[in-house]
Amino acid sequence: MKRRLIHPLWTHIPAAALLVGFVVLFLAKLSDWPTRIPLQIGWSGEPTTWGSPWIAFGLVVALGVFFLGLTILLDELWARQESHKRFNFLSLLDELILALLVTIQVAFLQAAADGATVYRVPLVWFVAGVGGAVLLGVLVELKRPYLASEETPRTHEAKGFRDNLKSRVGNGERVVYWDVQNPKYVAWLSIGVPLLLWAAAGYLAQRSIWIASLEALVGVLLLQFYGGQRTRVTQDGITIRYGLAGIRIFRCSLQEISGIRIRSFAPLADFGGYGIRTAKGVTAYYLAGRTGVQLVLIERRSALIGSSNPVRLAAVIETLSGVPMANEDEVVL
Repeated sequence: MKRRLIHPLWTHIPAAALLVGFVVLFLAKLSDWPTRIPLQIGWSGEPTTWGSPWIAFGLVVALGVFFLGLTILLDELWARQESHKRFNFLSLLDELILALLVTIQVAFLQAAADGATVYRVPLVWFVAGVGGAVLLGVLVELKRPYLASEETPRTHEAKGFRDNLKSRVGNGERVVYWDVQNPKYVAWLSIGVPLLLWAAAGYLAQRSIWIASLEALVGVLLLQFYGGQRTRVTQDGITIRYGLAGIRIFRCSLQEISGIRIRSFAPLADFGGYGIRTAKGVTAYYLAGRTGVQLVLIERRSALIGSSNPVRLAAVIETLSGVPMANEDEVVL
């Protein structure tokens, strides 16, 4: 039977316990909370916005569930990308955020019940709540077993592709090769988020035209990333562009290339995320996948280009540049 989840869910018990504990505490002491509590506190510690304690309760629970789910997703991605056990720093996200939310809200609820006029979170609460939760998260992550993923990086057959390419180049034909990375999440972020921002801007326009304008502008900027990452290889060089506007983020001539290899990598563990990332002397450009083509460049930082078909991308670069591939981690052409 195929395993659906690689990352064990019991590693999220500390964060889940914080959320459940807050719900139980809130409901158990419901009669103690005043009808109005501060929802926003200024730098001086004095409330600037008041509201029902149920609003605060709903915000903590909603944000808590969101960050718990987000961390489960990130941890699963991390586990599927592991080739050996590594400490997953992203696993601490839910403990950290939930501990902050719960500690701050419980402190404010108790202060409101006591009739306080200035609201502060005692330092000992931060140390015990946030520090204790993160420490538990570290211990749980250290105990997490390594489970090898059954997934393997997807590659494509290139039989005959290189020979055909060499023949075309030898006949003097101009070659233009495109490689596109456009995962579904890019479409959601570049369309869904701008729609939400524009809706919020319309709502806020009557209250603050500056904030509304800023949100609308951010939405327009995010929309430009629709279309993902496009890599273009010709005899003139390699160019990587992003989104609708075709923003150029990388370019090099073929003469700058001194080495080529196909490289497998773990996006989260090796580079800490997706997009344009830098680590250990390499600048990486990718939106998805776990395999790319790494170029050693003369007098420049090495570049790792994520690809939907790294075998063919490497073959095109090798053929046009004349630089032999140093090694091929995933396949043999």
